[in-house]
Amino acid sequence: MEVRILEQAQAHLETIRLDPDAAEQMQKTIEQAIGLAARGNGNRVLDSAEGQAIVAAYQQVVGEDGHLDASKSAAFIDAVKAQTSTLQLQQPKSTEVCFTSEGDGLKVFRSKVLGPMQEVIAKAAGREVAFNVMIFSFTDGEIADGILQLARENPNVTFRMIADWSQLSTTGDKQARRIAAVAQAEGLTNVQVKIKKDNPYVWSQSRQEPIYLHAATQGLNHHKGYVALIDGRPEKLVTGSYNWSVSGARSNHENVMVLDRADSDNRPIMGSYQEEFEAFWNNDDAALTVSEAFAEQERIYQQLHAENGSVYTPGSIASEIWDDIEYDATNNSRAFDINSLSDEDSAALTALMGGTLKETIQSELNTYGRFASWTELLVRVPELAALPTWQREPLRVLAEYGDGGLSINSATVSELRRAGLSRLQAKSLVGFRNAHGAFESLNEIDDVSWIGGRTIDKVRNTLTDDGNVACYSGKVPGGETGYGFANTHSRIMSVPTRGATEAYRPSYGRVVPPNRGEQSEVEANLASVVKDMLRRAEPGQTFRMAMYGMSTSSQEFAELKDAIERGVAVRVIIYDSYNEGAIEKLKEFRRSGYDVDLRVISSKVMHEKFGVVGDDVFNGSANWSSSSITKHAEDRFLFRNMPNLAQRFVEEFNRLWESGNLAAHRTPMGTGVRLRSGGTVA
Repeated sequence: MEVRILEQAQAHLETIRLDPDAAEQMQKTIEQAIGLAARGNGNRVLDSAEGQAIVAAYQQVVGEDGHLDASKSAAFIDAVKAQTSTLQLQQPKSTEVCFTSEGDGLKVFRSKVLGPMQEVIAKAAGREVAFNVMIFSFTDGEIADGILQLARENPNVTFRMIADWSQLSTTGDKQARRIAAVAQAEGLTNVQVKIKKDNPYVWSQSRQEPIYLHAATQGLNHHKGYVALIDGRPEKLVTGSYNWSVSGARSNHENVMVLDRADSDNRPIMGSYQEEFEAFWNNDDAALTVSEAFAEQERIYQQLHAENGSVYTPGSIASEIWDDIEYDATNNSRAFDINSLSDEDSAALTALMGGTLKETIQSELNTYGRFASWTELLVRVPELAALPTWQREPLRVLAEYGDGGLSINSATVSELRRAGLSRLQAKSLVGFRNAHGAFESLNEIDDVSWIGGRTIDKVRNTLTDDGNVACYSGKVPGGETGYGFANTHSRIMSVPTRGATEAYRPSYGRVVPPNRGEQSEVEANLASVVKDMLRRAEPGQTFRMAMYGMSTSSQEFAELKDAIERGVAVRVIIYDSYNEGAIEKLKEFRRSGYDVDLRVISSKVMHEKFGVVGDDVFNGSANWSSSSITKHAEDRFLFRNMPNLAQRFVEEFNRLWESGNLAAHRTPMGTGVRLRSGGTVA
């Protein structure tokens, strides 16, 4: 592996002394160490910090006055690996997840809600910032106070929030309505709140008045997060299973994910979340101002009284008027990622630097990988450093330093050519992807005509196999089922037609399993990512899932049944309430001899909703229920080919498994395990 060694790093390396009698052999060890350390920040360039890491490993093994010899070679390489791992841990994470099971849930989860807000505001440095929130339950007053304080201190920041109808009240520490009232009283025009329209009321014969009934909802706003924008461009997305409540952080099993635009694979998800918010916010039949929501509540009450022959005394509707402000999130940002070979970022670089210098920069990027900083960019591209300051200053101001890499699962022909493929190879790759679905690994492109091992090695520095997908549900109350409010989310998704019936062990050069030889087009609803994941799973692979609510009539459960019958091993962690039917059906599979096991959690509310198989993960707000798809406003995200993220969810699954009821899945229904019934899964 060719590595570029920067001058500062070379100075560190010159302090290492080799055994004179084995200098040539030890030089190979040093080269191996350089190759390992250079990957510390995701490229093949040894910078000063990475050079220092090698020296630190040398001093740890050899000492200040010793020589590196053959007897210490293995220990030295192990020490370099450890130092490099430390460097990698210090790199900003563009995709992270945390769990309440890891401890100090309230403090950590508050920091994962408010912290990214503070980071985006700091990065914006006075530019326009928007935090667009869709939230089901919001009862944590400290988070609410933090939002209000950020709004007071930063007039360039606008908070928009769509809350569930249940948040219309201020009782029970509900914060959405409280935030609206405080903003109204203080004149904070940069805080705007809307309520998802609903009618969850029924007539109580005993009380002779309308009452709120969760089961009567016409559609919850079940999202649990926000997207942050600078100048209309998505910067961060915070999502997961966690509602913003003290009890959720302290007493539930929950997760929160934070996605940053530094990873180019996050950008489509972040953009789609913003599209969903904007369409939801601007839909007058789905999102009401607080004033409109109170008026709608009064209308419903009056109607129920009339239908039941009761005289209605009008309530006290809040006198404040909240304006219905249309929202247009036009992307006005000029910043771009210099480590991206995308069409958009490449065009921005050309506009600033011209075609010749752009080609020079991208050639260096293709050869040695991402630029870690402005300083490193100037060192690695002397032609740029030679320009007058005024000529290169716009690039210094606008360039950002993302993780780098184009996904073979989404890149266009022109982007693939920029990454190092020929036109014929790029067109063949896109055609193969259209026919067989997303690739599971970079090595799979060996099946593409005109692409072989040598080409794959050539482009490993510029192409990745990541492939993230977002799906939504949402509709106007009383209207037809929709796959999100944004028109772009009503689309078709390609998934394998069937799953594998036997494990596939490919020979060299044939790495795409036959179960992906045929693709079907399905509606891109919440179940589609589960269909894709489970149909890719092969017999012997293990699908692990933690789910708050699971219905045996859901599309997802039908897909799970098919995977079980094909020989996929299934491990399920499930909350004890509302799930009697699913628990019994999973026991039935086990009694029939299938490789199925489950544990039931009753000591805490197990509120997570994720699944993982291989390096693929899904997570989001949605349970496995028909109402999630047909009634509520929900989200589900698929993160494909992300081993580090998948490992985090496997670790969480293992923690939950240990805390689950070991006997629950072996106990006949009705004995030993208390299973509460009733209610509606939310």
